[in-house]
Amino acid sequence: MLPDLVHARHLAQLGLLKQILDEADLATNLLEKSEAIPLHVLMAGFQEDKKGRERFLHFSFLPLNDDDIVAIQLLQIYSTLPFHLQEGARDGVAAVLLEINTRLPIGHFGINEQDELHYRYVYSISASSSFESEEVLEILSLFVYMCDMFAEHVELVASGEASAEQVVQSLR
Repeated sequence: MLPDLVHARHLAQLGLLKQILDEADLATNLLEKSEAIPLHVLMAGFQEDKKGRERFLHFSFLPLNDDDIVAIQLLQIYSTLPFHLQEGARDGVAAVLLEINTRLPIGHFGINEQDELHYRYVYSISASSSFESEEVLEILSLFVYMCDMFAEHVELVASGEASAEQVVQSLR
């Protein structure tokens, strides 16, 4: 369990991040830690995908209970992809994700236990500084670019429109 001081600092930092995203005209919602939500979470809508589906970013600080890790904080940026994994497609999608993840400069695509597909990046920031608007917006721009660049390939296999082999070949 994290000390209350750490939770308060994370909430304040997510509040600052919310201001940066609000100024960039992104719709945001800051959800405070509760019985239902174990950590503070900042949600932000970002541009729809090519098929017009809404997408959301989730920001939360990963808990670091280790007293030896005091100089950095880890901010997770997470987005669930706006499509579903067709039954029987998990192995093919996993093969495509492995191929894609070797090409990414930041973050990775994955599949969780509920078969939801996501793109995730853990951003390491100094514990002694706050967010800088330009840096945050560049990271988010790169995050969205990577998501846009490869999510289509994942969807082709997840939907059964293409085989993993076809998509892997197209990536090479």
